[in-house]
Amino acid sequence: MTSTILYGYWRSSATYRTRIALNVKGIAYKTVGVHLLKDEQVQPAHLARHPSGRVPILEIDGHRIGQSMAMVEYLDETRPEPPLLPRDAYLRAHVRDLKDQIVADIHPLNNTSTLARLRSQFGADDAAIAKWYEHWIVRGFQVLEQMLQVFPQA
Repeated sequence: MTSTILYGYWRSSATYRTRIALNVKGIAYKTVGVHLLKDEQVQPAHLARHPSGRVPILEIDGHRIGQSMAMVEYLDETRPEPPLLPRDAYLRAHVRDLKDQIVADIHPLNNTSTLARLRSQFGADDAAIAKWYEHWIVRGFQVLEQMLQVFPQA
């Protein structure tokens, strides 16, 4: 069987999501660090893995997959037990809604490339970046907390 390799950065929430899914599924894997603060993600070796220049990248079953949620879905579709999503369609939709709040509404506004762009293109200093980060994190988690009150089992 082909070995499974997760290329990622230890502080990356997307890499963390993938590690959680791999561990829940009981899949043995090797971790290869890609240091975002040293721009290793935009070096030719990493770009050869995936043109996005992002982490994580998962090598599994002879394939390379980018985007953590694509990885999670692949793992659940190819290894159905234990399931990562509830069996009930409505609860699955709710879990996906929670997931999208994180991957679409919180994460992109606070990842390292966005924060670096605020600094380089708009001249934001550390205090301004901290305010930006706090605003979107607080808002995002307030939404998540309200959603979880409706479906605590999700």
